[in-house]
Amino acid sequence: MGFNLSGIAINKNFEADFDYLQEKLGWNLEKQSEIDFETASSNWQEEGICDVYFSEQGTLLFISMDRCTESFSIENQNVLTFALSETSMAFNIIYTENCIEKRSIMQVEDHRMHDEGEKLAVESTSEDPSEIIWNQMGVVLGKPFWDIASDAKATRYIFNISKPQLKEEATSTESEITVPKDGKITYESESESDQGSIKTKKQAPYPIKTPATEKKWWEFWK
Repeated sequence: MGFNLSGIAINKNFEADFDYLQEKLGWNLEKQSEIDFETASSNWQEEGICDVYFSEQGTLLFISMDRCTESFSIENQNVLTFALSETSMAFNIIYTENCIEKRSIMQVEDHRMHDEGEKLAVESTSEDPSEIIWNQMGVVLGKPFWDIASDAKATRYIFNISKPQLKEEATSTESEITVPKDGKITYESESESDQGSIKTKKQAPYPIKTPATEKKWWEFWK
């Protein structure tokens, strides 16, 4: 069947500074349970789950593929963002050093859709994107992926996406945008006059178009 994995590898063990790591990634994680590495690295990570493994020199986080469409970076660290589907032969690779993107590759089957930056040292022995991911992951973690014991300790977290309501959203009542069934955009605004508060309805100066849903790159995998 092949491997279908996605996540982030960092060249520092953040076990003692995990809150700091979450802050840098912009995440809010809630610990669920202790698991083993075999479970953490199982195929097709579900949305909302983050499984974490700490090597002696690095941190490996398994997350869903749709979270790996953009690069992650941390000051003074090397970060590999990867998504790999050997089932669909689709791959995404983004590698940063000290917040500078050094290499990015997106490939579906034999079509290299994106290829930017200087080649990594591991590319001298293979151009296959799957091998690039495995080998560069080993470089970043300080040990090969295949050398990690299946019963090694890992931890399961879930993303806590609850956020306080923005102040602007909570207090802004001066204007309202309505979308009637006929598709014509109008808006209502309140203004003061000598006769008291009145509402005026105006035609929006330009039509507001909702962009068509675009197929995300990871949907090639499914």
